[in-house]
Amino acid sequence: MGRRALIVFVCAGTAGAQHFPANQAHFAACCDQSSAVSAARSEGIVQPVALMQCRQPEYTEEARIAHLAGIVSMSLTVDDEGIPSDIHVVSPMGLGLDESAVACVRQSRYSPARKDGKPVPLKINVSLPFQEHWDSDWHLGAAVFRTAGDAARPTVVKARFPGATGDHRSATVCIHLTVGKDGAPHDLQTVTPQDPRLDKEAIAIVEAWRFRPGTQNRQPVDVPATLTLVHGVAARTMASKQ
Repeated sequence: MGRRALIVFVCAGTAGAQHFPANQAHFAACCDQSSAVSAARSEGIVQPVALMQCRQPEYTEEARIAHLAGIVSMSLTVDDEGIPSDIHVVSPMGLGLDESAVACVRQSRYSPARKDGKPVPLKINVSLPFQEHWDSDWHLGAAVFRTAGDAARPTVVKARFPGATGDHRSATVCIHLTVGKDGAPHDLQTVTPQDPRLDKEAIAIVEAWRFRPGTQNRQPVDVPATLTLVHGVAARTMASKQ
């Protein structure tokens, strides 16, 4: 059976994007399903239509502290009764928002896909945006912690961003670091240096962050991490349209 992906933008009370064009920076509080969902047909397959979408997903306190904003992309299967299953995060953000997005989408219900007039399961893609208000040229786009075994990841407890300056340059700065046993970031370095001033500013921002350290067997441990900081007009556009 031929399949084509269906992209659904799920309604959310707070929405946002991770490193996106400025004209896509702001997502409406409740999406217009008719404009967001493709009506494409393939080999006689009628695509699913969202009948009941999840309510506002939980925006974790840690994500707010870190000014994390972006899009969690997921793949899922709409079964022949219109119930989503096999939900997998394709483009994660971290800090609890991936789990929040999955829990939210699990509540959705669809009219099932149809082939030759009969309901059939179909795999689709869903994108759930998260956005929070701030007054800064910077925001966090993603956070990845590389824990070993059954170790618990670090938790962001303090993060500050400089106020907006009117700098219109757009950039994404990926920073490798180690969150130490003391909860402080160590050994910070940019992955792909671009703009020296912005790279330096991004490093300075993260250097001031503090974490609850990762643990293993109830003991604090060093945990490697990668933080993606986003700078530019997209962040200010989201903030100004709240």
